[in-house]
Amino acid sequence: MNLGDDSPIAIVGSGFVGGSLAIALSRAGFPIVACASRTFSSAEAIASKVEGCVASETIQGAVDLAKVVFITTPDDAIGPTARSIQWNRGQAVVHCSGAASLDIFDGLTDEAVMLGAFHPLQAFSSMETGAESISGITFGIEGGSDISTYLERMAFKLNANPIFLKPEDKALYHLTGVMMGNLLTEYVALSSYLWEHIGASRSEGLRALLPMMRQVAINLERFGIPAAVAGPYVRGDVGTVFKHLEALKRKEPGLLPFYCELALAGFRFAEEKGTLDESARLEIRHILSEALETERD
Repeated sequence: MNLGDDSPIAIVGSGFVGGSLAIALSRAGFPIVACASRTFSSAEAIASKVEGCVASETIQGAVDLAKVVFITTPDDAIGPTARSIQWNRGQAVVHCSGAASLDIFDGLTDEAVMLGAFHPLQAFSSMETGAESISGITFGIEGGSDISTYLERMAFKLNANPIFLKPEDKALYHLTGVMMGNLLTEYVALSSYLWEHIGASRSEGLRALLPMMRQVAINLERFGIPAAVAGPYVRGDVGTVFKHLEALKRKEPGLLPFYCELALAGFRFAEEKGTLDESARLEIRHILSEALETERD
């Protein structure tokens, strides 16, 4: 059941992940021959952007044209979708969930079907930008030796970094992606929203903060952790931290526990940098913990 770069591929699930992967794989030389989705128009949207790809009105129709099938549906639909398909010996099915392991395929009747997972550690908001953003990312891979070798080679051809995951590691691995993608986006939204309290719009806040975000990413890539950690916590600016807390109490008290929890959780890296004197270190921990306890009471 050897898989090669010329093995025909079908994409089942035509959202941003499926579309981005289809476009990127096609550009890397992999044959994307068919796609299917809950709505035919979604499959047509992918097929129109991928040369040689046919939009199928049924999932089975797409699967029958392929040797490798990527299921890029929402996580809860992966298992039911896989079990609804009539598989042929020698085919491979690959899901793109970050949190689910291969046991999501439990119940497939044909043991001759190869099972794999290929999760792109990236935030996707459109097919076109998503395809462009795949270069340089990490793919989390699971599966037997044959399919893992195939998926590793696929990652390399996408100019990406493959890592091999154990089932028990998937949830924590995916959690890091959610923190960096979903929750970071929400954190930026909250930070931008606070600008409304100083007479500016959320859009103005976002425009002001985005250059800082970009520089933070550059600093992290260039200097690593903890060297890239900056701000009042590594400087030991106790008075500044106190002013932050007082401002939140007056303007947005609902965010005070979040700010304290986040600051305390990450304070270890400010400590690790070694620029704090002991009195400032203890005082910052104290005022954050005290403010948090006060809010809880």
